[in-house]
Amino acid sequence: MTTTRNSPTTYPPAGPAEGQALWYQRFRLAAYVNAGGSLLWTVLIVLPFPPFSYLQPIVVGGGAGVWFVMAYLLLIVVGVCGFGWLSNTLYILEVNEGRGLDGRLMLLGFSLLEVGVAATSLLLGVAGVMGGYASTLDGASAEAVHHLLAPFVAPTSIATLIAVGGSAGVIVGMARSTGS
Repeated sequence: MTTTRNSPTTYPPAGPAEGQALWYQRFRLAAYVNAGGSLLWTVLIVLPFPPFSYLQPIVVGGGAGVWFVMAYLLLIVVGVCGFGWLSNTLYILEVNEGRGLDGRLMLLGFSLLEVGVAATSLLLGVAGVMGGYASTLDGASAEAVHHLLAPFVAPTSIATLIAVGGSAGVIVGMARSTGS
């Protein structure tokens, strides 16, 4: 630690006690795990042999394949970038400002958010591959593709609501922080 010449303030400011659960580390780890999932997903899309070589025509074909693309983007935007941004915000709160966060709300919010994002991405991805394969490679009618996708709508909506509930828990957990 260093001090400035004319100020008794020490830098960096004293953060949470050693060994205390630091939420920014958990969110950063989740961002890394989601980044690994995104990298794996990217590799699977570009592999040149079946069954993976069918993914590129599904993406290019549009229609139900858009569900697959949306799942991929959801995992990158929310799973990697969102969790990374939350990690940085929590670092500022916990370390720079020395605030304590509501542990129960943070745990609930973190768990629901990660499960919701993962489940939504998985459901959208599987539905997009199934519907995209049927329409692009099998030449199925729009009605047949609709019947393939319909069972995924309610579970995907529930998974999305779980993620939204997790986000609310994290936001309230940050808002109820105590300390300087």
